[in-house]
Amino acid sequence: MSSLKTLLRLTRISETKFVSPAAAPPPGGSGVFGGTLVAQSLWAAIQTSGQAFEPSSLHCYFIVRGDTSVRITYNVEVLRQGTNFVHRQVRAYQLDKLIFVASVLLHKTSAFEGPEDDRSRARDVRHVTKADGLYPLEDTVPADDLFRSQVLENIDRYSRLDRAWSDPQFTHPFLERFTSGPVEYRFPRDVFNSGAYHEGPAEDHLDHLDYYQRVREPLEGSEAPEDSLSSSELSDPRFNYVAFAYLSDAYLLLMLPYFHQLPLYCSRFSVSLDHTIHFHQRPPVYDWMALRVTNPRSRRGKHLVNGDYFNAASKSLIASVRQEGLVVYDSPSGIRARF
Repeated sequence: MSSLKTLLRLTRISETKFVSPAAAPPPGGSGVFGGTLVAQSLWAAIQTSGQAFEPSSLHCYFIVRGDTSVRITYNVEVLRQGTNFVHRQVRAYQLDKLIFVASVLLHKTSAFEGPEDDRSRARDVRHVTKADGLYPLEDTVPADDLFRSQVLENIDRYSRLDRAWSDPQFTHPFLERFTSGPVEYRFPRDVFNSGAYHEGPAEDHLDHLDYYQRVREPLEGSEAPEDSLSSSELSDPRFNYVAFAYLSDAYLLLMLPYFHQLPLYCSRFSVSLDHTIHFHQRPPVYDWMALRVTNPRSRRGKHLVNGDYFNAASKSLIASVRQEGLVVYDSPSGIRARF
């Protein structure tokens, strides 16, 4: 298993230009994983900013599908270098073709963190969303175990939706990601086929989904040799933001069928259009983070999903994520009948 620092490493070509190796596709996909683009663009922006600055937000647009056989070049434009805020725009290219754009805002931590006096506290207006009623971590199931019991043991049903599921070479990358990939997941039991667990009409829209993620600690000796990673990459604590950006694009839009009581992986076509993250603290990515996902709108192929991330232990709000995607299905009744 490679660590995220190895998977997301960048080679600096100039002050504002970075290059990454060709990226592997996600399971079931053929293009560059969107989380790789989001994470590496943020990493490039961070490396053009001083150590005093940490990410506040980023807004990303997926222009065209990336080619997994071609390396990616990231060009960073310095839009503004302020005292407390800096603005960057990052463009990702493959062979001079623009494939992705990200706008990144970073803030000086000393201006917004640390001790406060009574006067500044009195002038402040405060509110933070609370993690009320989260599905308990201890009641969730490791994703690889659940995938085996819910998907692989029902592979005939999935093959009725797409014949590719009958091929072990197609299913193996899904299981491998859950078993030894860079991100570890714990899901509620109903995640792969919510309709089998909920009473009421099949057309009912489910309110929310809670599950848990964390970055998997790399196995000893699995890290890239130190000469392939700079000392700044090895030690910069801001890489936590980069790791979070990577995992925030995994199993977010993919969870859309859950809300419509359809089996996961049942869409005919799915592509992310954009991706937004607002950071509320440095993400503790090696600890369990609870994610509450909602689907406020699905209409005519365009679907919006929101995700609020909480520290599973302290229940503090870590980040808010929003993504819109173009996802096409056969008729829901037809999917349920075949499945």
